[in-house]
Amino acid sequence: MTVEEIREKLKTSEYDFLRNNKHLGSNIILLGLGGSYSYGMNIEGKSDIDIRGVALNSKEEILLLQNFGQIVDENTDTTIYSFNKMVNLLCKANPNVMEQLGLNTEHYLYIHPIGQVLLNNSKLFLSKR
Repeated sequence: MTVEEIREKLKTSEYDFLRNNKHLGSNIILLGLGGSYSYGMNIEGKSDIDIRGVALNSKEEILLLQNFGQIVDENTDTTIYSFNKMVNLLCKANPNVMEQLGLNTEHYLYIHPIGQVLLNNSKLFLSKR
C-alpha cells in the first residue's frame, strides 16, 4: 500500500474516531506512519498500518490540569498522544515517541503548523539517555 493509499484509507469510516473523538478531531497536529512502514520494511499484503500522532490538549484540560494521555484504537493500530504526554515522553527520550520526530517527510500523513514547530525543534529533545 502506498502512502497516498494510506491517506485515502484514513478518510474511511474505520478511522472515523480520528474525526469524532472529543480529544482528537480538530486538535490533531501530527499524524505519521509507525512500525514497518516507517522503517521501509513493510511487506505488501502482510504488514499492518501503524499510525502515530499528537493532539493538542483542549483549553479546558490545560486550565483544569487534566490530561487525556493517549487514545489507542487497537482495530487500526493507531495511537495518538496528548501534546502534554508527548512532550513529557520526549523529555525522557522515550524511543516510542522519539521516532515520530524523525520520519521521512513522505511518512507524515498530516502536519498542522503547530506540529511543524514541534518537528522543527526536535533537536531540543536529543539526549544521552
